[in-house]
Amino acid sequence: MAYTNNKFCWHGVISTDVDRAKAFYTEALGWSAPTMEMGDETATMFAPQDGIPRAHLRAPEMPGVPSHWSAYLRVEDVDASTQLAVENGGTQHFPPTDIAPGRFSVIASPSGGVFCLFHEADPSATNAPAGEGSMHWTELHSQDVNADLTWLKATFGFETSEMPMPNGETYVVLNDNGEGIGGIMKAVMPGAPSAWITWVQVSDCDATVARVKQHGGNALGEIMEMENVGRMCVVQDPTGGVFGVITPTAG
Repeated sequence: MAYTNNKFCWHGVISTDVDRAKAFYTEALGWSAPTMEMGDETATMFAPQDGIPRAHLRAPEMPGVPSHWSAYLRVEDVDASTQLAVENGGTQHFPPTDIAPGRFSVIASPSGGVFCLFHEADPSATNAPAGEGSMHWTELHSQDVNADLTWLKATFGFETSEMPMPNGETYVVLNDNGEGIGGIMKAVMPGAPSAWITWVQVSDCDATVARVKQHGGNALGEIMEMENVGRMCVVQDPTGGVFGVITPTAG
């Protein structure tokens, strides 16, 4: 069966220093970096111990773009969803385009949180299994939660549920057909641009953060423990790409 609609199905690590990023992620997270033929290009992938790729690695398409992670939301019709996203107050950064794996576009929420829309070319493509090394969760750290939430609901039909955070703010879970597919929260850093953060599942958050630092990365905050969620920390690779690592609560 195809990827699950309205679910993040793929991620990309965009780095201004591909060689440095490749070394970091293989050493800090223990990923392998196989290559795959993608049309006329050879793409570098990242795969955890099960060998199933979860993300690709590449340099920015344009000069001046900083290192970052990109998230791909599966939709039924990239062109229609892109048009609706713009009509509802979002921005198109890259138009719907065919690539070897499928069709994609790059859009942004009203506050500027950039992500991709995607529909696979191979109808037999399936969601990667969960577990260590997988992309556990994707969430928008927004500078305008109300505007972005209204837009996400109108554009993709997400339902929502809320949960309190230790800092007194409210975390909003985005649900599709009763399943949580992501979240949205107020950006912690007042001056930081809105951004989607991807959380990678690891077996030991503390040990992983130590390896991140050992191999040139940084922890952007303290390791946190959230009841019924897990132990987690937002980190940054040596080239500037921001992501999170989490050891989920058992059960």
